[in-house]
Amino acid sequence: MKSLKSSYVTLKNGEKLFYQYKKGKGVPLILIHGNLFSSAIFEPLINRLDDDITLYALDLRGFGKSSYEQVAKYVKDYSNDVKAFIDSISLNKVNVLGLDFGALIAMRLGIDYKDSIDTLTLISSYSVAGRSIKKRKLGGLIKSKEPIQTLDELKSYIEPVEKYKQKNQRWFIKQMLNKDIFTTDKPLDALYEKLIDAFIAQRNLAEIYHALTYFNIFSDDNGVVEGEHKAKTLNMPILSIHGDKNEAIPAGVAKFNERAIGKNVETHILNGVSHVPFIDDDKYTADLIKTFLEKHSKK
Repeated sequence: MKSLKSSYVTLKNGEKLFYQYKKGKGVPLILIHGNLFSSAIFEPLINRLDDDITLYALDLRGFGKSSYEQVAKYVKDYSNDVKAFIDSISLNKVNVLGLDFGALIAMRLGIDYKDSIDTLTLISSYSVAGRSIKKRKLGGLIKSKEPIQTLDELKSYIEPVEKYKQKNQRWFIKQMLNKDIFTTDKPLDALYEKLIDAFIAQRNLAEIYHALTYFNIFSDDNGVVEGEHKAKTLNMPILSIHGDKNEAIPAGVAKFNERAIGKNVETHILNGVSHVPFIDDDKYTADLIKTFLEKHSKK
């Protein structure tokens, strides 16, 4: 495998984004990580992708080694950053791959900047109707049906986790990730330490939950905001990969998204796979992506 190079780019809005890259052939692949992580999460996948694929894996604003100068609380804030990144390195057409929250960014790019997008790959994607955090009653023992709608309330909600992060309680973070994310296989030790570092470095956890709550490209109201009726405008080839053991986002969400978007979605539900398919089955996940890109991406 070609070794990755790394660099920074400063966007016009003042944010400084860290990214890793390798040059190859064809339309570049942009890798967008999800909540809790950084570009480091893609190491197992990158190791399995062909050397001739040009790829860029970036740390989003507020994550990893990137800056967080301005509060970003909507998916559009992050998708606009990614488009500014694409423009800043002079790319015209790209393939975009997004993991969980990154998949929503990918969809937003496909809607707002469709002329720049060849294909989308959505891995463990959240719903096209977003996802809210529910309020709790009786001292947090019972989850209600009422969504948390304000950023201040979300900041209060995540206070316990933030305290563990501030104290560098790595054991707690690992326990949490094992419970909700890495429920089948675990990352190799060196990578796991990088992922814990990324979780601790994240400065915008409440804002990401806010962005999830207010994302809704579906046709129906999601309980907080009305739908934009834009899911079906995603008319480029789309690959959707989801694990049937995904505890964080059930596999049914992938099927819902397929119905909401249309026949241009190719969905694969992987058996025995949890939230990050390329941790549990890196070879098969990479093969699906390579086959999809070879079929649909322009040369």
